[in-house]
Amino acid sequence: MTRQKVILVAAAAALALGMVGSGCLWKRGDHTLGSFCAAAVGGEEHCVGENVGPGRAWSQAEKDGELPIEMWATWPKDNTLDEVVARSHRLDLWFGHLDEAIAYVRDDARNAESLRATLAGKMKSLLGEAADRQRELLAQEPVDAAGNFKTAMIDKASAEEEPLAAALAADKQAMAVVQAVFDEARRDVAPLQARYAGAAARFAAYRATEAAETAAYAALSEQASRSALEELDGVEQDVLAAAREASRAPNELAAEVMALAAELQVFAGSFEEAMAPHREFLGTHGAVLPDMISGALRSLSAMLGYTHRRVARSDATATALLGGIAMRRQALRALEMDGGAREAIARSRIQRASEAFGERARARAAALSAAPPVSERLGLPLLAERCGELVTLVQMRPLCEAAGASWREAGCAALRERFDAAEAELRTGLPRKIAAGLSALREEGMAAAALEAAQARLDAGDVKGAAIAYDAAVRGAEGT
Repeated sequence: MTRQKVILVAAAAALALGMVGSGCLWKRGDHTLGSFCAAAVGGEEHCVGENVGPGRAWSQAEKDGELPIEMWATWPKDNTLDEVVARSHRLDLWFGHLDEAIAYVRDDARNAESLRATLAGKMKSLLGEAADRQRELLAQEPVDAAGNFKTAMIDKASAEEEPLAAALAADKQAMAVVQAVFDEARRDVAPLQARYAGAAARFAAYRATEAAETAAYAALSEQASRSALEELDGVEQDVLAAAREASRAPNELAAEVMALAAELQVFAGSFEEAMAPHREFLGTHGAVLPDMISGALRSLSAMLGYTHRRVARSDATATALLGGIAMRRQALRALEMDGGAREAIARSRIQRASEAFGERARARAAALSAAPPVSERLGLPLLAERCGELVTLVQMRPLCEAAGASWREAGCAALRERFDAAEAELRTGLPRKIAAGLSALREEGMAAAALEAAQARLDAGDVKGAAIAYDAAVRGAEGT
C-alpha cells in the first residue's frame, strides 16, 4: 500500500461531521448549583451556596457595609460560561436564581435603592456577558475535525515516512479491517452531515427574522389601539395568526434538532464500539480518533435554547395584545351604551371590587389571628413575615378612614378593630420578641457578630429590618 493510500485511509476516520469540534457532552459530579452574592457600599462581596438562600448573603453584606446592598447570582462553579449559555436547563437554573435574588431585594428587604443597585450592577454585567457569549457561540463556525485529523496524519507521515510506511505494510490485514470500519462510518455519517448543515442553515434564517417578528407585533399593537369596535375581531385574528406563525417554524426546527442530536449520539456510540478493538493499533501510529459529536451537540443545544426562549417571548407578547384588545372591546361597547347601562356596569364592577377587597381583608385578619411560625430546632418565632403583614395593615388605615371608602366598607369592617393592636404590636410587641430571640441565640452560643445587624436595626427603630436580620440569624443558627 502506498504512503498516499495509507494517509487517505487513516484520514477517513475524520469524515464524520467535518463541522463538529472537540469536547465532552457535560461534566458530572457538580456539588453546587450556583451561589447568591451580595455587597454593601464600602463592604466586601459575600457569597453563599444557592441551597442557603439569598437572605444569608444579604445578612453578611449588612454587617460590613451600608445600604444600598447589591445582589446577584452566579452560575455553578464547575461550569464554564460556554457550558451555561449553550444548555437551556443550566441557563434556566441560573435565571431562576437571578429571579430569586431580585425577589428577595424587592419583597423581603424592600429597599428601593438596593433594587436599583441590583438591577444595574453586577447582575446586569453578568447577563450581558452571557448574552454576548451566546451570540458568539451561535455565530461560530464548527471546528473542522476532519481537516485537523488529516493534517496531523500528514505531519506524522512526513516525520516518520519510512517507519510509518513499514509498520502499516507489516499489518495489512489490520489496516483493511480499520478501513472497512472507516468506510462504513463514512456511509453512515453522510446523511447526518447533510441534515446538520440543513438545520444550521434553517436556524440562521429563522434567527434573522426576529426583528421583523417584533416589528409585526408592534404594528398589530398600534392597529388595535386605533381600531373601531367592528374592526377588533379582525385584529384579534391577525394576532392569533402571527402567534401561530411565530411558533410554527421554531417548533419544526426544535423537533428536527432534537431528533438529529439523538441520532448523532447513537452514531458516535456505534463508531466508538466498532473502533474499540483497534485503538491500540491506531495509537501505535499516532492516529487518535477525532471527537465525532460534542461540538455539533453544543451547537444544536444552543439552537434549541434560543428557539424555546423566543417562542416564549412571542407567546407572552401575543397574550398581552389579546388582553389589551379585550379591554378595548369592553370600553368601546360601554361607550355605545346609554347612561343607565354604563351606570349598571359601574355598579357591577364596584361590587366585584368590594367583594375582592373584603375577601383579602378577612384573609389578612385571619392570618394575623394566628401565631407566627417557629423554627424547627430552637422553637424561636420567625417574625419577618408577620412584621410585613402588620406594616401593610397599618398602611391601610387611611383607606378605611377616608370618606370615600364606601366600596371598601365590607373589608374595612373586619380590619378596623385591629388597627390599634397592629400599631401597638409594631411599636412594642415585635421589638420585645426580637430582643428575646436575640438573647436566646446568644445563650445558644451564636457568634455576636451574627446578631449585631439585627440588634443595630432594632436599636435604630427599624423593626422590619430587625425582623429580617433576626430571622436570618435564626435560620443560620439552625443551618437552614
